[in-house]
Amino acid sequence: MYGNWAFSWVQIMAHNKSFLSILLAVIGLALSGGVFMLQSEVAGKDGLLLAASIGLMSLAVIYLLDSFKTAVLQLILNAVVLLLTLGALGWFGITLDANSLLGFVVLMALITSNMIHILSSVLREMARGLFQFDALAEALKLNNSPIFLSNFTTLLGFALAAWYEPQFSQLAWVVILGAIFSYLITLTLLPLVLLSWLLEFRVGHSADRHGYAFVVGWLQRYPRGIFWVSAAALSGLVVLLLQSRELLALVIEFSWMLLVIGVLLWVFWRCFSIALLNTLANALALLLTLLLFESMTDDGVSSLLLLMVPMGLIVDDGIHFFARYVRARRGVFADQESAVRYAMASVARPIWLSSWVTLLGLAVLLGSDQALVWQASVITMLALGVATLTVLLLVPAMLIQVSHKK
Repeated sequence: MYGNWAFSWVQIMAHNKSFLSILLAVIGLALSGGVFMLQSEVAGKDGLLLAASIGLMSLAVIYLLDSFKTAVLQLILNAVVLLLTLGALGWFGITLDANSLLGFVVLMALITSNMIHILSSVLREMARGLFQFDALAEALKLNNSPIFLSNFTTLLGFALAAWYEPQFSQLAWVVILGAIFSYLITLTLLPLVLLSWLLEFRVGHSADRHGYAFVVGWLQRYPRGIFWVSAAALSGLVVLLLQSRELLALVIEFSWMLLVIGVLLWVFWRCFSIALLNTLANALALLLTLLLFESMTDDGVSSLLLLMVPMGLIVDDGIHFFARYVRARRGVFADQESAVRYAMASVARPIWLSSWVTLLGLAVLLGSDQALVWQASVITMLALGVATLTVLLLVPAMLIQVSHKK
């Protein structure tokens, strides 16, 4: 029932909690010491806004996941990842410039997504009757691959952007180090805490158990309508895009990053059609986000920097959905419709909740005096809405429509 590696990993950590706790504490303290050497040009107000944003997201987790302990854990782990990132930047002698704050916007969204996917999976498995330790193993098995892919594609995109435009190097270092620490924390500190601290009793919790499987019922009634409405909207977007030469050039400039990510997913999933569909969904969400942002602001997206900020979120939602869909198709669900229902039941709710939590956190950053931070927050909020609706409505509708034709 459980992935051998995940169950073995939890067992190893359970039998070596004292040693691993001390080891992680020593490493964490050593890395955090770099904070005292960190040179920063970021305004103090922006730092306070970032802290307030994280606090507001934790309050939202209490309400959305119906779990106070989960919110406390999410807050602590977010703070740990940020502290380790700042400490590593200090040890490497990297100065935080104005653009670097945008990296923390990306990192905040990435950490929140990782934590909510793991913790909501733990709660879901507990609602289905598993003890917390077994639920932890199941959650790690289900989420390790998509979290790794999401973090890796995000840091890869920023690394390529820094290579393409060197002025983004400080920003790229924030995202790269933060993504690495976020992934490592989900595999080490998070399991250690959950092996020692029991969350609230969840057996039978309806929202955890069933997720958003009910959405499939809606899509089964109107799959063709959703498909054609989306096709008409896409045609309109293409027309609008062709009318803006600057935006078209920017999209073409960025398309090679989507291609690299698509090839990586093809190699990892060993399925060209799924990788292609995921890439097309990412491209559609990105295009719609840019056009909406252009229509809302006077300046529009004028650089690769603003284009990179929402990219991690757009890619993240698709990876988590298709990872569950591929697992279902290669497991007990041979037909597409059942695989879609499984994905909607197991991962759609975490995608939706992480989007809402991140949206609230980004709303706080709109109070920044820096134009770039304000623009990045707006475009990321737009990307959250567009990517979430694309992955949870358009993609399942297309898959169901194709299954009906077969």
